Amino acid sequence: MDNDLKNSGFCISNNDRNISLSATGSQVVLTSRARIARNISGFRFSSINTKEEKRDILQSVKDSFFKDLRYRQNYFFYNISRLKKYQRRYLIEKHILSPEMLVRMSFKGLILKCKPSMLENSISILINEEDHVRIQSVFLGLDIYRAYKEVVKIEKMLEKKINFSYDRDFGYLTCCPTNLGTGLRLSIIAHLPGIVVTGKIEDFAKNLSKTGYNIRGFFGENSDVVGNLFQISNQVSLGKSEENIIEEMNAVCQNIVDEEIKAVEDLKESKPLSVEDSVLRSYGMLKYAKMLTYGEALELLSMIKLGLDIKMLKDVKQFNFYKLISYIGESNIILKYDSKTDDDNDEVDMMRASIIRMKILKGNDINV
Repeated sequence: MDNDLKNSGFCISNNDRNISLSATGSQVVLTSRARIARNISGFRFSSINTKEEKRDILQSVKDSFFKDLRYRQNYFFYNISRLKKYQRRYLIEKHILSPEMLVRMSFKGLILKCKPSMLENSISILINEEDHVRIQSVFLGLDIYRAYKEVVKIEKMLEKKINFSYDRDFGYLTCCPTNLGTGLRLSIIAHLPGIVVTGKIEDFAKNLSKTGYNIRGFFGENSDVVGNLFQISNQVSLGKSEENIIEEMNAVCQNIVDEEIKAVEDLKESKPLSVEDSVLRSYGMLKYAKMLTYGEALELLSMIKLGLDIKMLKDVKQFNFYKLISYIGESNIILKYDSKTDDDNDEVDMMRASIIRMKILKGNDINV
């Protein structure tokens, strides 16, 4: 049975106090994601199959999943085409839906488990995306293994009921050749202002590519880099075991954390004039701007966070960078404040600028 977002725990909590930080320090790896891609034997890939095939795939996955009594109470099914525009956008902002899911939405579905109002920790199944089935799990911070355990648990359950396409030489068959083999893709969202500001990002990206990892913008493939946010993932899964992929990813993540911390420490010692200028300009913009787009806010908050980490700002509260940028997303503002401004970008931008000042500038009454 389809569910409306607000009737299934998929709504915004009025308790926003968790944006504050209990301890200061660099937040480098913001989220960890594991995703497994599978296709069902007897059906063509999503790029060339018919609506009838998509319908049968959707029904097969949905029925197979909810036959297991363990999943009936904690998971909800959503028909993508029946969601409202701002609800779909909300899922995009939370990195649960991909842009691909919003193209030709007939017979595309989402099965989702999350804590109420806490989509940063979520487990979901995308049906009829690039592949027939994509099982994914997202957790806050560096927690690759936990994310992997959650998706493989569901994959093993489904495999007992659904015959997934598999080849002895190529492993699990997928629409994109880079997903052949295990079909496992691990990724993180990393905030790297230190590496960017110190001019090391180009060499950093080249080194990642040489070791078999993709580096993209915040919203993944073909997205621009904004707010010094990067999505980093393994390139291929063929010829490697799942254990090897996880071990390599953890090692890469630790190296990323070490490099960013070192870059921030170097900036703390040197405090270049150009960096100080950029931080203070960002502070001035956030303090006085009447309207801020989401992209502008990401850029400014990234520099403010860096300014706090290198002890350059005194009039700004410590804050959780990822939770704040999630909180000020367009659809999140519309949902939380029950706004009727779905098509009024100016009003949303005004609310965003006001929210940021309320959350991070000292002298405000609300503790965030």
